[in-house]
Amino acid sequence: SIPNEIGNLQNLKRLNLGDNNFDGPIPSSFGNLSQLYYLNLGMNSISGPIPLDIANLINLQNLYLNHNSLVGHVLGNLSRLSYLDVSSNQLSGNLSFQKPCSLQHLDVSMNHITGAFKSFRVCQHLQYLDLSSNNFVGRELEEFDFPVLGFLNQSLNHNVAAFSPNLNREHMPRNKLVYLIIFLPIILGFCLLLLTYVCYTNHKATLKYIKTETQKHGNVCSMLNYDGTIAYEDFITATEDFDLKYCIGTGGYGSVYEAKLPNGQIFALKKLHRFEAEQPAFDQSFKNEVQMLINLRHKSIVRLYGFCLHNKCNFLVYEYMEKGSLFCTLSNSELAVEVDWMKRVSIIKDVAQALAYMHHDCSPPIVHRDISTNNILLNSKMEGFIGDFGAARLLDPDSSNRTLIVGTLGYIAPELAYNMIVTEKCDVYSFGVVALETIGGKHPGDLLSSLNHSTSHGIMLENILDKRLPYPTNRSIEKEIMRVCNVAFACILTDPKCRPTMRNVSQELSC
Repeated sequence: SIPNEIGNLQNLKRLNLGDNNFDGPIPSSFGNLSQLYYLNLGMNSISGPIPLDIANLINLQNLYLNHNSLVGHVLGNLSRLSYLDVSSNQLSGNLSFQKPCSLQHLDVSMNHITGAFKSFRVCQHLQYLDLSSNNFVGRELEEFDFPVLGFLNQSLNHNVAAFSPNLNREHMPRNKLVYLIIFLPIILGFCLLLLTYVCYTNHKATLKYIKTETQKHGNVCSMLNYDGTIAYEDFITATEDFDLKYCIGTGGYGSVYEAKLPNGQIFALKKLHRFEAEQPAFDQSFKNEVQMLINLRHKSIVRLYGFCLHNKCNFLVYEYMEKGSLFCTLSNSELAVEVDWMKRVSIIKDVAQALAYMHHDCSPPIVHRDISTNNILLNSKMEGFIGDFGAARLLDPDSSNRTLIVGTLGYIAPELAYNMIVTEKCDVYSFGVVALETIGGKHPGDLLSSLNHSTSHGIMLENILDKRLPYPTNRSIEKEIMRVCNVAFACILTDPKCRPTMRNVSQELSC
């Protein structure tokens, strides 16, 4: 279940707990997070009603509750909320929204909503609406009147025929209709001329490149470098236009899909969510990840093959990691026993070397800011790789390097909560938590407050190790594990000045 203590983090502004197998109800203590503007609880097994205390989150702008087992009514009194996704739940009753309403994106599909649509008249900014697969009755759909609605999922059962004419004709003001009749032919004519010119120019450029390209499905790097069109079409075909069955993971900035091209190559596509791609913060994260990874060259950092900036969607093309994330592996008892002690030690060493490279061999240094087992990926050989650089940041020696708190709850360095200054030691702390979680098989949790340099020597190794694996009887393996634990204890010290650098950590683990 979701820890109730999260409600004590009253300065928290962004919380992403999506796709974490949480169950039980949403804690009412979440109503204390008055500074929160982003909350993602989607892709879990959360049950019960949406707490009324959520209405206290006056700064909340983005709320994801999709793919859970929530019941009851949809909250309609969050005045600053612009993005609401409660799809694939068991919500029922009527939809009701109060003034002021800032909603731009609303997805209530796959529920048991029955009606009461007149309140939508207060949602004057709505641009995306999905009401599909619900229990609508009567002729209430005819009450819609959205002056700026840009998208409507029309899979509204038997009500589609009655709804569409009203949206397009009856509710269109007469003066707007006159302007449309006059100016539409002129605009269409101009667009046609412009389209002809663009097509002619692109055709000439494409012919020039095709002369040097002998195979349509060649190396992805060369395709993306010379012309993104062919790569884009290949990936769209391989994923059937990003069908959900190819989705292998979902995060705060986008979803990851598996794409197998006709030549047998397999890639991981990180696609920004449709609505989020239009938001400046998410768009900046996408560009940030590209900028960081283009210049990173390390064997333990997930390789970026290219990216696609398209008017329909933006996505990154990554090296495919067959075994998924370290978190998923440790969470599955059958998979966890496949990762023996030496493999776990090796994964920790891989991550340490990659972080040492980012902190000490890059100029300026790069801080990842979201090191967690969710962002450590494993290939077919169970080798560890750092991924997801959406929150990464270059350290500017001429700047204070102040930052908003980003990262995954439970891995964030404690000093960020009070000075908001990011340094390499923030990654060092997160690495220490990851190392202990890898050895112990689960997040160290409450042990973090007690595991410090003065007390760690009194902790028995057998109390830390993952009980699903047999205790190491080989003396050299036991020594390696103890070295990892001692290094991890030093990394999670409260005072960042007392923590080692990642270069020191990497050298100590390589001894």
